[in-house]
Formats: sequence, structure tokens, C-alpha cells
Amino acid sequence: MSAHTFYLKPVDTFFFKGQQISEAGNDNNMFGIFPPRPNTVYGALRSAYIHEHIPFYEFEQETNLEVKKWMGTPRSLGDFRVTYCGLTYENDLLFPLPLDYQVIEKDEKLQAYPLQLVCDDMPSSHNTGWLLTSKIKEKSKSSTNLFMKRNDWKRNILSTSPVDHLYKLTDLVTFENKTGIALDYEKRTSKSSYFYQMNYLRFLNDSSLYVYSPISPDFDNIHLVRLGGENRPWILEQKEETFKLWNKDELNILKQKILQSGIAKIILLSPAIWENGSRPKSYDGNTVILPNGMKVKLLTAAIGRPTLYGGWDIVHHRPKKRYYMVPEGSVLYVHVHKDQVDNMIELANGFSFSDYGNQEGFGFAVVAPVKH
Repeated sequence: MSAHTFYLKPVDTFFFKGQQISEAGNDNNMFGIFPPRPNTVYGALRSAYIHEHIPFYEFEQETNLEVKKWMGTPRSLGDFRVTYCGLTYENDLLFPLPLDYQVIEKDEKLQAYPLQLVCDDMPSSHNTGWLLTSKIKEKSKSSTNLFMKRNDWKRNILSTSPVDHLYKLTDLVTFENKTGIALDYEKRTSKSSYFYQMNYLRFLNDSSLYVYSPISPDFDNIHLVRLGGENRPWILEQKEETFKLWNKDELNILKQKILQSGIAKIILLSPAIWENGSRPKSYDGNTVILPNGMKVKLLTAAIGRPTLYGGWDIVHHRPKKRYYMVPEGSVLYVHVHKDQVDNMIELANGFSFSDYGNQEGFGFAVVAPVKH
């Protein structure tokens, strides 16, 4: 048992379907989603490990203790755990742009400016007296689906400085349209009025999916994983790497800034499923409890619009319960007492902050400083 990092690269084009019906029909268009949800990647790795060791009927019988230990049963998960699912570009890890940045387009180039945290008595939907404001009065672009390379992200977030180099989805993938007609396999003919169009994706510039598991069995003999729509093959590369965001010097800077301001921000690097929609289950209207037991006051937040998360329960043959999922890049601003700073620093390099799906990679968050 050890920590592993997995890199997944598709053999060919790929797509990940969302909530859309995937049955071909008259004028049916499917665009899919990207990046994929963490549970999709977790499930693909889990299935690949099971398939490598035993047939699936043996997995249902729960007779192989090693497989059961790591991958559980059809009704429960085992010890295998994924903390973070992300993306790489040009062999460098990408992080989402935090949503407390305002994005402006100048000369066909995107730039992002940090919003300013201010104390104001003006009424708001979250009336704590703290607001995020901007001095820039230009038309803004969406902050979603924008990424930064890891070192650029660290430098800008630690210094709370503007960002001048952002990556869009079109920098990572190219779109290839597929048009077809569904087939009747019994008659060996096409089906009438079953025209469909789909957008397939292809990675650019040596991009890949990145998966970090702090508790994992050895996947060394597993070279291909079936992932996404049509169970297309992806090449799996395993490395014995651990995820670490801040180094020792950066942690000291982070600690001093939190001591000075008394405020820290929690940034989601992957989407989270919170029971109260855009707020965690532990939020009581004033404070929120973090996974290490810390109770901190929530000052304000920059939360992206939640989307529906669901799926199909293959064990019980019915739809899963639906939840709201907040996107990666969402930010919470919290007040930190001086005697809590060390506990906050313990979380700085990453922790799971989701009410559901922690084991599958949802809600991976890090701690960053606040300029106030």
C-alpha cells in the first residue's frame, strides 16, 4: 500500500456524456462534458483493477479477499481512494482559476484580476459585512473552465496578483464532429429517423488526465483502462509520486499572511457535492466545520453555479439520488483565530471537503492567503 499518481492518455478520440440521453434519435446532438467527473475516473480505475485480477462474476461473489479489500463489493467501496483528479498540459499540472478573479479580454487575450475583500455594512444575500468587489469596470468574461500551470498558479495565488497567462479548454482539446445513423443489427440496415451528431475530443500538446491516490494497490500490470463513452481505451501510466502544493518556505509565507490578516481562503481544485447546494452540510448560517474538526466563521464566498450530479445505480437498476455539485475553482473565505493557524496550515497542501464522494476524488481543496 502506497501513494500513486496515475496519468491517463486516450488511444484515440474520446467523450464523456453528462445528463443527456445517449440514445440516437431524430436530430439528436450530444456535446458531452469535459473535464470528466472524478467518480467517472475512479470507477474506470476500479473496474480495470477488478478485471485484471478476477472475472466480474467472482467479484459479485466476494470470494477474492485481496480484490475485496481494495475495491470492495458491488454495494460498497474498498480501501482504494482517489484524492484528486485533474489535468496536465505540456507535462505540467494544471489548476483551475479561482472564481474570485475577474476575467477581462484585452486584445483577444484573457487576463484575470483578483477581487478585493472589503468589510461593508451594505445588505447582501450573505450579510456578514464582508464583500468581494472589483475596481475594474470593464465587461467581464466567465471565470469557468480556465486553467493555470501549477507554478504560475502558486505564484499568483500566494502574492494575490493579476494573472496574464490562462489556458482555455480549446488549448487542451480539439473537437471532432461525428455524424451517423443508428443501425438495426437484426436487419443489418440503418434505422429510419435515427440521425445523430456527437462531438468527440482529442488531446493537444501532450495533455492527459491526472489522478492522485494516497491509498492504492499496485496498478503496474494494468496498461489500459476503459474510460468514458463507448468504453474507449486509455493508456495508464503509474508513478510513485505524492501530491504536494506548497513547499516549506511557501508554507511559512502562507502562515505569516494568515496571522497578519486573520483570514484564509479555501479553494476547491475539484468539484464538491455539498448537501446544502452551494454550502457544506456543516455550515450553520455562520460557521463551517472543516474535516479536521476546526470551526471557522464563513465571511463570504465565490461559488460557481451548481450543476446536477446523478447517474445510474447498476446494482439496484434505478437512477441515483441527485445532488447539486459546485464547480472546481469555488472559493470560501474564513476567519482564522491565531490559535487555529497551525491547524489551518496542516490542511494547506490538500484535504477532502465534500459531503459525498470524498473517496472518489470530489471536493479536493487547498488553503491560500488573503490580501486584506
